[in-house]
Amino acid sequence: MSLNIFVHMLLSISALAVSIVAKPVRVESYVNTDEGLDMVSSVVIGSEAAMIIDLPITIGKAKELATWIKAITDRPLVAAFTSHNHPDHYLSGASLFDEFPGIQYYANSRAAKEIQGEAAMKVEYWSGIYGADNVVQNTTMPMAYDFGFFALPGDEDSPVYLLNPLTGDTIDETLFWIPAIGTLIAADSVWGRDLHLWMADLLTRALTESWLATVEFISDLKPLTIVPGHTVSNASFDGSQDFNHTYAYLKFWQEQIESRGPDYFTPTEIFDKLSFEFPGLLTSNSRTILNRLNITAENFGRGGKRQVHYQPLATFNDSTVLEGWLW
Repeated sequence: MSLNIFVHMLLSISALAVSIVAKPVRVESYVNTDEGLDMVSSVVIGSEAAMIIDLPITIGKAKELATWIKAITDRPLVAAFTSHNHPDHYLSGASLFDEFPGIQYYANSRAAKEIQGEAAMKVEYWSGIYGADNVVQNTTMPMAYDFGFFALPGDEDSPVYLLNPLTGDTIDETLFWIPAIGTLIAADSVWGRDLHLWMADLLTRALTESWLATVEFISDLKPLTIVPGHTVSNASFDGSQDFNHTYAYLKFWQEQIESRGPDYFTPTEIFDKLSFEFPGLLTSNSRTILNRLNITAENFGRGGKRQVHYQPLATFNDSTVLEGWLW
């Protein structure tokens, strides 16, 4: 055996060993319970740095989240990303940023514009519920980020792909796909199997159809792990249970309630139908599940109290526009 061939074999074995030892990024998730509305914040941790997806609605929860982040990693937190315009995913982010100086804050350009247009009204509303001392009064606005992916420093071989703008429980959501580890951070396109879904933004049939299209797209990705946007427990994020619950809930809504037309059922009838079809959810320790179901029933039931919307959701009547990504 020549020396050149032997050296080449050693280099090949060495390269193989490095590829085996090298670890891809990992994801750790935290459930912001109670006043955090069971919203899931996820930290993507790489070899040199980390970033966070979705930020709590209250200062108290932001401080709890900061403490948790410092306990799970010593990597510097270099960026934050809000998946969509719902306030429980961004409103008190500035309190978290105080703990991590220099962090860059992003959302897709559509969501960033929506947040800029309604943040002040959300601050006023939620301050009335949680107290002005528990909600950041001067919301930090995200910068528009429309690249199709990002890579943490040192982990360019494990990029995070940004799938947007997709429809989940509202418009213009970003989902985060990490093929290297088969993980999808699904934002509010997937809800935990222990919760009633937020339905109040589905003011047209096209919005429901578009959310279902997003869920079907997720199925085609075949993720090993799906991190939902809300859940009661992060004990197990597999690729099926939360996904199946979300799909079943949307199909039931579409076929058994929405198909009858607006104001066909009373709020009580909608409440009872969803409770019967998805039993056991109201027995959870979460205080937000009952409120969420009541809001759905009131928003779509005959004579019910309608949710205030700051986006023109009732104008989204063409699912082909919402699903422009589907050729």
